[in-house]
Amino acid sequence: MSVSSWISSLLTLPFAVANEPLARHTTMRLGGPAVMWIEPQTEAELVSFLELNQKVGAPLYVLGGGSNVIPTDEGWSGAVLHLGKGFEQSRVEERVLIAGGGAFLPKLTHFALENQLGNFEWACGIPGSVGGSVWGNAGARGFNGQGFEGRDAATDFAGCIAFDRRGVRHELHKDDVDFSYRRSSLGELIVTEARFTLKPLSANGTLKHKEGVRQLLEVRRKTQPANAASAGCIWKNPKVEGCVSAGALVEQCGLKGQNCGPARVSEVHANFIVNTGGANGAQVRELAQYVEEEVEDQTGIKLEREARFW
Repeated sequence: MSVSSWISSLLTLPFAVANEPLARHTTMRLGGPAVMWIEPQTEAELVSFLELNQKVGAPLYVLGGGSNVIPTDEGWSGAVLHLGKGFEQSRVEERVLIAGGGAFLPKLTHFALENQLGNFEWACGIPGSVGGSVWGNAGARGFNGQGFEGRDAATDFAGCIAFDRRGVRHELHKDDVDFSYRRSSLGELIVTEARFTLKPLSANGTLKHKEGVRQLLEVRRKTQPANAASAGCIWKNPKVEGCVSAGALVEQCGLKGQNCGPARVSEVHANFIVNTGGANGAQVRELAQYVEEEVEDQTGIKLEREARFW
């Protein structure tokens, strides 16, 4: 099947759109058009697309909530797959939270607490989807009922449903997936549902955890550019003795406020690059590279990117 035939075939699908600007779907509000934007609402629709795409071998990129990613200004020459609202449904079975791959993390935090389940508070301020959070093992400070601690998607992960690029469905258990810092072994699999075994709460415990969420969000508003257009943290925290965090390292090197046009290192938190209005991907890339070179020159530490420069 030729590429033109592939495009024509996809356009017969009700969930396919041609030349969709990626800037509409990324938290940094930049990115050129995708040749095809694919937004299935059911597993059957997802499989029909994957089987068709497999025949032509066209490039495929899977996009979750649009955070943690910086697309190119030229866009994407293949298809971008984004799970539709049909994959946002969530439910609870005893102490297990079962969430669709397209579910929005902050909403899921509140959904868990409404069902008197705790330990998902870490996700309250992350503007991403469940599928993307499992695939990239997203994490942040959480609340354990007594205090705050670092947690991530792997902490309470119990299993997931995922599809490979051929459209074959896989049911994976906790031991089938390996996790590390901001990484998983899922590779090219597309997570459409995930299960998390959470902590049952009493009525009083639920109120305590809700207060923990309030405090987490308050700290986030004060210490991160929460209302700015950003992709989240740009760099992973270096595993170097004496280095507190990537943001502290960038700040130490005097790079807060450094800019390349409208792309600027946040003056609130130096591990964020913000789009102050009209920035493009090339400017963000240039600024990120400049910061990395300066940090390495001044400290000898090589920063590793957490955000995906696509």
